[in-house]
Amino acid sequence: MDSVQSVELEVPQKKGVNITKPRVWLKNEVVRVGLAESLCTYVMMVFGLGSVAQVVTGQGAFGQYLSINLGFGLGVAMGVHVGGTVSGAHMNAAVSFTMCTFGRLAWKMLPVYVCSQLLGSFLAAGTIYGVYYEAIHDYCGGNLTVTGVKATAGIFATYPAPYLSLLAGFIDQVIGTAMLLLCLMALSDQKNKPAAMGSEPIAVGLLVLLIGISLGSNSSYAINPTRDIAPRVFTAIAGWGADVFRSGNGWWWVPLVAPPIGGVLGGGLYKALVEMHHQTLPEQGQGKNEKLEDESIPLEKLKNICADVCV
Repeated sequence: MDSVQSVELEVPQKKGVNITKPRVWLKNEVVRVGLAESLCTYVMMVFGLGSVAQVVTGQGAFGQYLSINLGFGLGVAMGVHVGGTVSGAHMNAAVSFTMCTFGRLAWKMLPVYVCSQLLGSFLAAGTIYGVYYEAIHDYCGGNLTVTGVKATAGIFATYPAPYLSLLAGFIDQVIGTAMLLLCLMALSDQKNKPAAMGSEPIAVGLLVLLIGISLGSNSSYAINPTRDIAPRVFTAIAGWGADVFRSGNGWWWVPLVAPPIGGVLGGGLYKALVEMHHQTLPEQGQGKNEKLEDESIPLEKLKNICADVCV
């Protein structure tokens, strides 16, 4: 079956002349999911990285740390609006991996999600670099560095605070991502207190904001492998060089490995302590509660509830 189908629509005109207009749409689900996931990740990352660039190059004149938290939080909310009903708007490989682990996403779709997220994040890094090119070079004097007073690599990828060890940073990322997935599972649990219909984007955005203002100072709360590695590769290509992988005692692998582990731990904790122990509904109320048949709505049934999202 072709992934693209074209249909010509005949539009009657006042003078009786029929004009055919081509109408094209994608029918292949994998392609549709991939495009939507790339775009929503791109939107989230443009707003998030843009807020960091504005704070750093403005040297505090155009915002503070809270501005970055708001930028990523609201960026996530906009990303959900962009791709939520098509791909679920994961925007985070740790979320996709956790959904696969608990049977809410087919494993064969994981590469599609990860590649789409990498593409969206890489293009967003390039976009912000282009938009803030002159501001970045004016700020650092044309010397693109990873560490130091005028470091600018942190605009794009995350780096640990000087005092943070690799072990402590690993634990930091595990806990941050665990809190993210634990709360996302709760927000989508139809037998508990899920986000109200239509409020899912802002609820998830507020969750990311909350993580940023409570668990962000140690290592900039990457909690997202694809959000971190794609911009890091971009900076290595764009002029920052191999230092983006050497800095922080080789920090680069921590945001890749720790978030998926934290995601599974957080999601599993919620399932083990809450979701698996929901009381069964009375038979007399069965008719009214058929909609709550599934404790959490899987991706295939996700049309309006798009809580499977993160940075």
